[in-house]
Amino acid sequence: MCQQTTLCRYRYDALDRLATRTPAAGTLVRSYYQSDTLVSEIQGAEHLRFLHRDRQLLATQSALATLLIGSDQQHSVLHTVSASLSDPIAYTPYGHGQALNQLPGFNGERPDPLTGHYLLGNGYRAYNPVLMRFNSPDSLSPFGKGGINAYAYCAGDPVNRSDPTGHGFLEDVETSLYIGAAILSGIIGLLAVRAPIRAVLKGVKVKPQAVASNNLAFPVQETRRPANTAEKISAFTGVSALVATSAWATSFVLTKTDPESPAIRPLRIAAILIAYPTAGLRGWSIARSIMDKRVQKEVPVLLKGPAMRRSSNASNISNASVIRTAL
Repeated sequence: MCQQTTLCRYRYDALDRLATRTPAAGTLVRSYYQSDTLVSEIQGAEHLRFLHRDRQLLATQSALATLLIGSDQQHSVLHTVSASLSDPIAYTPYGHGQALNQLPGFNGERPDPLTGHYLLGNGYRAYNPVLMRFNSPDSLSPFGKGGINAYAYCAGDPVNRSDPTGHGFLEDVETSLYIGAAILSGIIGLLAVRAPIRAVLKGVKVKPQAVASNNLAFPVQETRRPANTAEKISAFTGVSALVATSAWATSFVLTKTDPESPAIRPLRIAAILIAYPTAGLRGWSIARSIMDKRVQKEVPVLLKGPAMRRSSNASNISNASVIRTAL
């Protein structure tokens, strides 16, 4: 017995977003986006609008009805309410559920009306909730088409995770590398300013010089001087760099785990306000250090020990001779 086959043509825009769907026996459907968020669809004379707050779908509106949407933290649509109907919605752990007429479903993604597959990344990659896997490998996977479980969805945890772009594995790798680099750079920066921080907190040891009396040398007790301006600036830049790195890492983690957190924007602003002045001070400190080294190379090295004493005695004798000559 032959099964009926339905054909559909899909077209994409210049940003690789699904722009139109044309069923063989249906009307052309046009999709419109704001950034990467679907905001409107037009099919013939019907116009459907999607009202969002960030990624959270709040309602849909058409000439026939307005639907209020109730969703969970993963943006899965769990309840719809209209003027005359209230409809609860349920899914299997991997997103298979009842067909929703023109509405997003599991994890806030819209199922394709013909196949029932979720076209993640605005049409980039099809996810099959019945087979619980993608239909194709990730094009950006660093392991290629035969990589580590190239068809897995949400790393086997679709209840607590989502993959709106279809590049979930790569995003996990990017997150790990970003956080690791932030922590590593913070540790390196802190280690580099250990000496300036110690100088600010405890002072700097001053090498004692022996005091000569009747050809006998007496050691002087070791002393400490307070940190100079360059050492204070180095200590400040090291600590502020660590604070900025921590703020960046925290905001990045919140972006991945809770994109709607109100703390993300203040953390990013704080990181920027700290990072740029810190970079400027650090550059000034390095430039000053280079200049000091050049000056030290140009200044002749003073004689030490007996040679210095002989030079001093010779100078005194010469001065005395000059005085006697003048007299």
